[in-house]
Amino acid sequence: MRIGTVVIVLAAGALTGCASQESSQDRTERAERAIEICRDHDGVVAFDDDAVICADQTFSDERGERAVEACREHDGVGAFDDDLVICRDATFHQVEGG
Repeated sequence: MRIGTVVIVLAAGALTGCASQESSQDRTERAERAIEICRDHDGVVAFDDDAVICADQTFSDERGERAVEACREHDGVGAFDDDLVICRDATFHQVEGG
């Protein structure tokens, strides 16, 4: 029984290691995608999931568009997450449909 327990523990550890490797690869792909989207737009200012906002205030999707619109009169987007956007002038706004 003890050998069986050891095998189960080792197998669980191997599976956890694979899952960690996949999530690390996913993070790398997301970061590389954001960088590529903003390559000709002065770099990345903010990103979350699939939404990317570049320094020149171009965006990749509807969430990014809503964030940029909310900060249009506030020096542009500085950061955003889900339903909240922080503008460069240090104001913040709730953005519907985050």
